[in-house]
Amino acid sequence: MKEIELFKQKAANGYTVCYAEQCPKKDQCLRWEVGQQMPDTTKEFNCVNPKYAGVGTDECESYKSSERVRFAKGMMKLFNDDMPKKVVDFVRQAIIKKHCQTYYYEFRKGERLISPALQEHIRKAFREIGWDKDVEFDSYIEEFEW
Repeated sequence: MKEIELFKQKAANGYTVCYAEQCPKKDQCLRWEVGQQMPDTTKEFNCVNPKYAGVGTDECESYKSSERVRFAKGMMKLFNDDMPKKVVDFVRQAIIKKHCQTYYYEFRKGERLISPALQEHIRKAFREIGWDKDVEFDSYIEEFEW
């Protein structure tokens, strides 16, 4: 799907957009870019308040980079046969503690993408329990971090 069509779809489906004209980061902001594709037929939508403190500045809390990032997809190969059960259990619990059991299984089966931050959290959990081998997920995909 082309980016313009994806942005139009996100705009129509309730993604929070931004129209802070003065923002120095607007050309690299996903909220701004999606907002530019808002259809004229949409009467109401979610928008960042451009008058709110910090919006439209270099420190804007609502800023979302329009750069694609590397998400992991699936963890079926992550836990292998030579891995001790205590490592598997520890890492599984670390993921469930951060999110929930449903998300854990969705991450595992590749039904939910694993953000770069969560990938690092998972790698850290492996290191914490003493696993020093590579931690590779099933596959990777470049996507916007909505």
